[in-house]
Amino acid sequence: MTEQVLPENGYFRLGDYYVDVGDHRVFYDDQSRHLEPKAMHVLYQLALCAGETVSRQELMDQVWHGRVVIDDALTRIISQLRLNFNDSKTRQVIQTVPKKGYRLSADITWLSRQEFIKLSTKNSAASGLTFSFNKGKVPVIIMSGSLLALLIFALLPETSLQQGSTPEVLTQDIKKDSTNTETTVAFLPWRNLTGDERNDYLAEMLPEELSITLAKSDRVTVLAHYSALALANETSALNSLVEQLNLEYWVEGSITEANERIRFLVRLVEKQSNNVVWSQVYEDDMQQLLTLNTRIVSDINAQLFGQNTQTNFTNASDSVDINAYRAYLQGNYWWMNGKTSEWFSRAEASFLRATELAPNFAAAYGSLAFIYARYNYHDIYMGKTVAIVKATAAINKALQLDPNDINALLAGALLSIEDLEFDNAQRLIDKVLSVDAANTRGLYVYSELALAKNQFDVALTYADKALQIDALSPWLNVNKAIVHFWRNEMTKALAAVDHAINIDSNYTWAYVWKAKILNQMGQISEAIEAMKTCLQIDDGSPVNSIYLALLYNKAGMPEQADEWFAHTASLYGDSPDARFWQSYLSFIEQEEDPDIVRQLINQVTIKTTRFFSLVPLQNALLSSQPLLIQQALPQLLSLIERPNQLGFWVNYHNQYNAYAALALMQQLDSAEYEQQLELLDTQIKVFERKVVLRLRADLNLKAR
Repeated sequence: MTEQVLPENGYFRLGDYYVDVGDHRVFYDDQSRHLEPKAMHVLYQLALCAGETVSRQELMDQVWHGRVVIDDALTRIISQLRLNFNDSKTRQVIQTVPKKGYRLSADITWLSRQEFIKLSTKNSAASGLTFSFNKGKVPVIIMSGSLLALLIFALLPETSLQQGSTPEVLTQDIKKDSTNTETTVAFLPWRNLTGDERNDYLAEMLPEELSITLAKSDRVTVLAHYSALALANETSALNSLVEQLNLEYWVEGSITEANERIRFLVRLVEKQSNNVVWSQVYEDDMQQLLTLNTRIVSDINAQLFGQNTQTNFTNASDSVDINAYRAYLQGNYWWMNGKTSEWFSRAEASFLRATELAPNFAAAYGSLAFIYARYNYHDIYMGKTVAIVKATAAINKALQLDPNDINALLAGALLSIEDLEFDNAQRLIDKVLSVDAANTRGLYVYSELALAKNQFDVALTYADKALQIDALSPWLNVNKAIVHFWRNEMTKALAAVDHAINIDSNYTWAYVWKAKILNQMGQISEAIEAMKTCLQIDDGSPVNSIYLALLYNKAGMPEQADEWFAHTASLYGDSPDARFWQSYLSFIEQEEDPDIVRQLINQVTIKTTRFFSLVPLQNALLSSQPLLIQQALPQLLSLIERPNQLGFWVNYHNQYNAYAALALMQQLDSAEYEQQLELLDTQIKVFERKVVLRLRADLNLKAR
């Protein structure tokens, strides 16, 4: 097979599906789905050889160009493609040829751009929307715009364009009546034409920064980030979105970078007419990126409300070193799109670089503070002691530079929730919402505070408030599912995670919670399938692979469980974590010396998550050994003790420790713990009255 370069523009029909290679997008009926670049490249190579077998090695050479990648990388891509073509079960579109490779068995028809647009619009007509609006980044508007941007980039002079001299591609009088109410605008992610996928962060985060800046105007309501992403990626989200939010305009564009210069093609599109009502090209040195941002927002505001509109769109970050600002954007990109602890580590590295280059960059410190405070949200990428020290330092630095930094305030609230300091958490969240009442992260953390206080009705209220603002956010839908879970509303919880998956089929967090909900409902086989799908998308999460192994063990399938425990061990290399999980099944069957197991478990990074806990195993290893119990109790009790040391508080965070401490104190039968035993037992019963689930932790050796 001769080497084929993935084209900037290329179109073909595959059965009832239409594929835009250059835009990494597949259209079917009235829906559009974005493929990651590697997945589109694999599909393109298979399409070039439709009907023929393409070896795994050929695909690896063409797509990864000799780079060393894990063996399962291609398998994961094939699974993703099959999912997009509804081929996961039948495997009739993409066939596996044993010991050889893969074959695309469907008929392929290569199309011109005009043919592609004509044929694709027939499928979108049923939705009542013209094709130009169906994307976010669809061919009618974006393809022509992209080519125009490239042409302009080639022809414009290299000298920096002065403000006011930038050529206008298209403009139309759209000034709003001054008596009108707020205008709703969506900023869609831009198309990355730099030729380097590492610049995807600029294409996504620059529009987000523009939307935050434009939202300063009291005339504008800006569509929240994740809803804008969903609008760009999923046409099925469009109808309800327009209906609920009265969307009037959206901003789309492309970004091109070369020779330390950057150019944007920015378009303002009116929803009612589906027309591009204003379009302009901006070009300058990369060092002037922040100045360009301000100009773009000011020009959009002027198009909407008139040239004489007075709004200050300058930001505190406008004077920040440009390389620090880019590192900050990159950190936000990893943070917002992260799936595993690796992504949090990348976000941390980017934010640290931003603070090194700009020591007075409050927003970078605030973002650092938040991800440190989230050290144990899912994958535990940093030990608690280290994370809290780093989070506290970043919080103090951010608030010293900017007392209203939202992420720093919320980081403080998260640490306070974990320490049962609910009054302080409430104060910090209230301050955030007084600065920005529509801050979805603040509303989300408020719902988490309510959960920790066992106020499940309040938690649902704030989960709903956040979703009213960002209805198509996958993580906010999962948060609502979590609230429903603790309210013992499993059907609603399952609907919420399924909605998150419909919005983003690659959102692994939704699959894990789906598995937890199904497990609670007694549907173990379905829970296993959810986790298998999750790990097909990303198999690099220790927490996810452990949870799947535990589900297999619960289902009485020890061989499959052992396979995933072994996979977990492989993620840790040569470490105590690897040795522990490799031998987990023998530990719970008491085939090892308890002293050895106790020593090893103390070194394990992940002991308790939202999906499992090693506390029951630790408890079993201490049974009938009073001296060891007395040594272990202070640590267990510290996690459920109120800050003022006046009794205990039991919630969904510390339930495992509460049950274990109760059982161990009962074994001691000592006057020393008599009063504490009574207080703890009372609090556990209060918790259980509020939570109708069967939550008493197994205190034998069965894993949860």
